[in-house]
Amino acid sequence: MNSAGAVEKTEADFDEQALGAHIRRLRMAQQISLRKLAAEADVSVSFLSQVERGTASPSIASLMRIAKALGQTIGNLFEARTDNWLVRAGEAPRLVHPNREWDEELLTPREFTKLQVIRSVLAVGGSTGDEYLSYGPSETSMIIQSGEVDVTIGGETHRLRAGDCLSYDPSTQHSISNAADVPCVILFSSSAAVY
Repeated sequence: MNSAGAVEKTEADFDEQALGAHIRRLRMAQQISLRKLAAEADVSVSFLSQVERGTASPSIASLMRIAKALGQTIGNLFEARTDNWLVRAGEAPRLVHPNREWDEELLTPREFTKLQVIRSVLAVGGSTGDEYLSYGPSETSMIIQSGEVDVTIGGETHRLRAGDCLSYDPSTQHSISNAADVPCVILFSSSAAVY
């Protein structure tokens, strides 16, 4: 982390090939054809094939649909795994989303189904993408630890700053973007785990 609070990333932080290989393993284990998974995730067969080969980066919305079609949460796609309920700083399973806009750490055990806590760093100019997100239902709170972020939910936009907390149902269409000049650190807490 630099003096401005930014998490410095390297190309090694996200491995599209590892993500794609994991998605392919999950698909094969469930004996789902590429065509069927693509249809259920509302993506093209060629795009899904590229994701599995690690040559294309899915948007957050596409990744959510792929995970859902596989009966998984995005949390299950985190590369690192832990069997320990104590998660020390820097040791949480991480997911750096394609395009490096989001860097997330799963702070609760993957096995938890009633509670999920994720620490996210949203890069300058980063967002949830062009599509509105909608998943859940759940009770979710997002607490801004540092920086600021714009959240549009149910047609209303809120500017959140450090210390602010917004609680919402993530099944309501929403989007998140960082128009500030520093990364935003957000703590998401959801019950039940939906991400």
